Amino acid sequence: MNTRLRIVCIGFLMLISIRMIRAQETQGEEFKPKIRGAIMMANSHVPKSFEGDKKIAIIPTWGLDVDYFFHSRWSVAIQGDIKLQDFEVKVEDKEVERINPVALAGVIHYHALKHWSFYIGPGIELEKTENLFLVRIGTEYSFEISENFEIALNLIYENKDNVYDTWTFGIAFNKKLWEKK
Repeated sequence: MNTRLRIVCIGFLMLISIRMIRAQETQGEEFKPKIRGAIMMANSHVPKSFEGDKKIAIIPTWGLDVDYFFHSRWSVAIQGDIKLQDFEVKVEDKEVERINPVALAGVIHYHALKHWSFYIGPGIELEKTENLFLVRIGTEYSFEISENFEIALNLIYENKDNVYDTWTFGIAFNKKLWEKK
């Protein structure tokens, strides 16, 4: 991972830590911890990807998330997704093959507005030929359908060990799984 990206990630994590401490000190509203699960249908764009002689523009993707809300504005999540198509990316003078890679990331969400959140976190892309470290940055805007169900739009950027990047746009179906009584 390049130095600039590391500095941005460390700065963001420091900012989050400071905000978490202040948020806990000024918590005045009634909040109940909860767990939310999500299934996401998405499309991923991998710049410079191809399959044989054919350039690939869009790769179908499925994702799963589990979020733990520990504060009204903060949650942590485990996010995972799988690309449903094999592809190759050109890196310098060599071609790197990716066969249905699975990405797993631990992220922290900041819920800036009632239905809009931003998140960042490290992870790993698992693939049978080579595993890659990744940094995931994303945003989500949700539409509340009921007290326990939301539909959300997601935009995710991932940098995978400076080997390649992905942009993912998806729709998620979020369901509250548990709430402290």
